[in-house]
Amino acid sequence: MARVKPTLILIAMISIGCGIDTAAPALDPGSTGSSDPGGSDPGTGPVTEVSGHVTAATTWKDRIHVVGSVTIDAGVTVTVQAGTTVDVASNAGVGISVLGVLDIRGTRAAKVTFRPATAGETWSDISVPRGGAMTASYLVQTGGGIALSSTGKVTLVDSQMSHAGGDFLTMSGGTLNMTYSAIGLELGQSDTTHCDMHVSGPVTITASHSNFSTAAFGLMFYGGTNADFTYTNWFGNADFDVATEAAYPVTGNFSNSYFAHGAPSYAGFTVNNMASARVADAGVR
Repeated sequence: MARVKPTLILIAMISIGCGIDTAAPALDPGSTGSSDPGGSDPGTGPVTEVSGHVTAATTWKDRIHVVGSVTIDAGVTVTVQAGTTVDVASNAGVGISVLGVLDIRGTRAAKVTFRPATAGETWSDISVPRGGAMTASYLVQTGGGIALSSTGKVTLVDSQMSHAGGDFLTMSGGTLNMTYSAIGLELGQSDTTHCDMHVSGPVTITASHSNFSTAAFGLMFYGGTNADFTYTNWFGNADFDVATEAAYPVTGNFSNSYFAHGAPSYAGFTVNNMASARVADAGVR
């Protein structure tokens, strides 16, 4: 497929928004991009290459190529329109750092896709450190994970994530609110993720009505108290659904959930009314 080049006007606006400390209007939000319900359609609009610092409010739409590491500066919001495909250069050093806000606005009919530019390869994380915030609805993310630390905040709704090069969602701090989402795939599908979620340090977690599947470990739970993992499904994980270590005491509520390996028996866990089959009200709606 031939590459579609952006117009000169579009190039100028992107240049102002990425790397030059001059205020600029956001890109035209009129296009809704692809309506592919699987989030895999690369879109039909112009291709925009981005890298460096985003210094003014910007809208990503159609097809975005992240050709070098991107930093969304503090106080800046990047809005990702429904149907947008974001291809990230397949390189361990290339990722997206969110010091401001990354607002991903997919819909059921027009999901947003973040994926490696080269199929089958990986990229670095979307990192959300102190002061940063990421919100996502109907996001399909593969090839790179999410790293949450310090006071960063991540909200995921109706999102599907898989195929990280290592652990997908890592938390050494911050706040996660994840509902009706899935890290991992269905049984019989191949995933590369080592651990769906790896937690350490002081964290705040709500991860309910969601699936954790098809990794070596569903959850490495080495930090956090009063975590909410209710109404979740745990299946297809090769080694453990939930791994703990005595040196890192944790507490969490896993009630009303399904565990293919059997409910965890750790002393700090609440496991009431456990399901004998997969919870229907979990995963992407």
